[in-house]
Amino acid sequence: MSLSRRGLLGSFLRPLKAGGEKAKQHLARSPFERTDKVAVIQGRHCLAYQEECCTVCYEKCPVPQALELNEGVPRIILEICTGCGLCRDVCPAPTNAIMLADRKPGFGA
Repeated sequence: MSLSRRGLLGSFLRPLKAGGEKAKQHLARSPFERTDKVAVIQGRHCLAYQEECCTVCYEKCPVPQALELNEGVPRIILEICTGCGLCRDVCPAPTNAIMLADRKPGFGA
């Protein structure tokens, strides 16, 4: 049995197509539109916390002042973060250091 390139690629893309409508909604949303999520940095995975030079999340964040650098270490300002998830998507750490958590009332409200 042989598998064509189209068949191989299709097998990888099929799960993405199944969730396509949700992905389209996510892509259509503006990064400035506030969500019910907030980004949280997991220090044990963050390269900057491990004393390596990494500022990718800070550089790519579309919301001004939602992230700040303190001696090269990023810190998310919960009150400003919209929860767009772009920082999570661009994180270069081997184990993604940024997760999206539920925004709790009174906590980064």
